[in-house]
Amino acid sequence: MLGLKRGTVKLIADHKKWKELFEKEKKTLLSIFEDLEIQIEHVGSTAIPGVLAKPIIDMMLGFSKPEQTEIIYKKLEELGYEDRGERGVPGRRLFVKGPEEKRTHYLHVTKIDNSFWQEHIIFRDYLRQNQKGRDEYNKLKQDLAEKFSDKRELYTKAKSDFIQNIINKARTP
Repeated sequence: MLGLKRGTVKLIADHKKWKELFEKEKKTLLSIFEDLEIQIEHVGSTAIPGVLAKPIIDMMLGFSKPEQTEIIYKKLEELGYEDRGERGVPGRRLFVKGPEEKRTHYLHVTKIDNSFWQEHIIFRDYLRQNQKGRDEYNKLKQDLAEKFSDKRELYTKAKSDFIQNIINKARTP
């Protein structure tokens, strides 16, 4: 199952198709941006085996040349992505795919060298290597999903301290 109504929270166990769906979308994006220097990463819970996740593929498209941003934004809209703006995160632009009743993809567009990019990679990589961290994250997510099943913004906000703690832990040698 892929897709979730905007504003709701429903978690499902690791779905073997998520990596495949990410790779398919990445291939599409790379073919459209073949003349630009970009990177595409699978992030968020669907990128971490064993972590419960909303069935929405979370991706980042990173660029290093700011003069390419308007080209990137235009091509994404032509591909069917909806531009949702910065949404409170300076230096990042959120694009979504799928109707409001069934969002299927989130694409965060940002510079490769900024903290948004780096922290998403750090968090993903740490949890991929740390079973205890995955277990703690799953417990937190289950509790919050029950509490905020129809208030995704509150669900997301309530995870922020845990996420920041993991990032800080991962940066500590």
